[in-house]
Amino acid sequence: IQIVDFSEIVRLEALGNYTTFYLQGPSKVLVTRTLKEYDILLSPSGFLRVHQSHLINLDHVAAYIKSEGGYILMKDNSHVPVSVRKKPKVTEILSSL
Repeated sequence: IQIVDFSEIVRLEALGNYTTFYLQGPSKVLVTRTLKEYDILLSPSGFLRVHQSHLINLDHVAAYIKSEGGYILMKDNSHVPVSVRKKPKVTEILSSL
């Protein structure tokens, strides 16, 4: 069991029934639970589901790039795609930050 502060989590990515946690620095952790479970748990704490396979920590967002389908640029320089269905909500939430 590894205990991680919410602030250390940059983003989460679904891999079937597994979820990869991308943490600050070069570390990542693979967990045997679905992204949906973490979406329910983390959404009230500043996380946003931007794609079927991606959940991001809003504190680690650097920019929202609307071109080429749209993606989120995270402070660790990773790119997270934004689904067409989630785009209106993502735009609304990011513009209010």
